[in-house]
Order: sequence, then C-alpha cells, then structure tokens
Amino acid sequence: MFDKVLLATDLSEEADGLLPCFYSLCPDDDTEVAVAHIFKDKDDAEPGSSSFKKVQSRVRAVVAELRRAGYENAREIYRSGEVFEQLTEIADDEDAGLIMVASHGKGFFKSALLGSTTFDLARATDRPLFVSKPVEDAGDELLQKNLLHRILVPTDFSLKSLSALDVIRMLREHISEVVFVHVVERSRSQDDLEDKMKTASNRLQELVDEMKIFGIKAGFHVRKGAASKEILRIAEKEDVSLIVMAKTGAGLVKGLVMGSTAQNVTLNSERSLLLLPPENAADD
Repeated sequence: MFDKVLLATDLSEEADGLLPCFYSLCPDDDTEVAVAHIFKDKDDAEPGSSSFKKVQSRVRAVVAELRRAGYENAREIYRSGEVFEQLTEIADDEDAGLIMVASHGKGFFKSALLGSTTFDLARATDRPLFVSKPVEDAGDELLQKNLLHRILVPTDFSLKSLSALDVIRMLREHISEVVFVHVVERSRSQDDLEDKMKTASNRLQELVDEMKIFGIKAGFHVRKGAASKEILRIAEKEDVSLIVMAKTGAGLVKGLVMGSTAQNVTLNSERSLLLLPPENAADD
C-alpha cells in the first residue's frame, strides 16, 4: 500500500522524528522513499551555494540512515518555492503512496495550530498523509517509536470511513491494539438515540471480532455529541499512538475534499494522524 513514500523534512528536530514513524508504517525495506527538502529562496537551492551544501550534507545523512536500516531505495530530492505546492508536485511526480510531514510551530510548517503547509496538504492532497505530532516529553517519544501500539479508528460506517481497515489489514502483524469509535451526532428522540447507539455497538463489535481473527486486541466506544470533540477526547483517554481516519465529506471546491470532522481532528489533535483520501475507498 505504501510502496512509495515522500518524506518531507526541514531538518528540524520535529522532522527528525519522522524516521521511527516511517519504520513503523513501512516495515518492508523494499519501500522506495524520497527524502525531500524545499528551499524557500531559489538562490539557496543552487548546488554551488553554501546553504545548499549544508542542507545536502544533512539530507544525505538521513538517506544514509535509511540505507543502513535496509532501505536501499532511499534518495534525496531538492526543490525551491512554496512548500505546499512543491510537495504536492513531487508527490505527483513520484506517484507517492504516502506523504509524511512533521507538525510544529516553526520552520516551513509555521502557524499557531497545525501548520499552514501541513493543513493545506491535508485538505488538498489526494494521497494518504501522515502528520506526526511534536514530541514534548518522554511519553510522546515512546508513542512515536511505537506508532502502531494503539490505533484509534473513527468510523461512521461508510465505505470511505472504513478504508482505514485496509491499513490495519496491511500492517496487522505489527499492530498491538485497535480502538474503534462511532459518534451519534443527531437523533430525533431518546428512543431513536438508543436505537442508533445499539446498532452502532453491534456493528463495531463485528469490527472487533474481525481484529481478533488477526490476533489484534480491540475495543470500541459509542458516544453522543460532536464527532470531532468525542474523537479527540477518546484519543486522549485511551492514550492512542495514532489516529487513522478517512477525509470523508464532499467539498465544494475541486481538490478540497475534507469533511468537517476530519478537518477539526486534524487541526486540534495532539496525536499523530494518518489521513486517508476518499479516493482510497469506494463511493457509498
């Protein structure tokens, strides 16, 4: 599924944390990985400039580390310009099956919340996007190194939202636990709410049973309220290492297909995210 990966780095400490995440998501060392750095200034991207040489040395160190880990198909890419546009173009050129970026408040992902480049990618890309959260303490570092320890999968039972199951099936030998969550946002009456929650529990139990077949520990939560808030609340309560969810919802602008729930989770999550585009799943 992730046979070609675009790993974007600004050479920050946050970006350095992408490597253990890459190893978790792409355990097959036949994976092709392109390590990309985007220069804002075109002059800095000139091969003869001192800025380029400094960056090249550090990017090559990342590539060398990947090769030492057995990923022989690792290489470097340099571009200049707007980061969002360049990463999108590289992903298309490379036909990347996964884009990996780090979220933080400095470097080329600067903004108050998630990072404008990261959020632009999340909204616009038609490729799976992994966003790592900043490491603030030893607990965060442990979760980063054990990305597949406990995965949260929100679902509204649409085929699109269940595309996360493809990722779980692909990585089933490396996943320790999966937590499913469904949120009932609307109901006509108390009886209707109880009926919807019961139906959701039954359907989630079927997913849990499937995980058991794979030898994966699993559980579920059914909640009432605003979906994004409940998802984030459960993510913290369960101390999940990764949220895997589809970008469900129909956007009005071509290329900006991202549901409000996925958008709010992306903006506010303190957990690493793997966002799957609607194109990864069949239509409802």
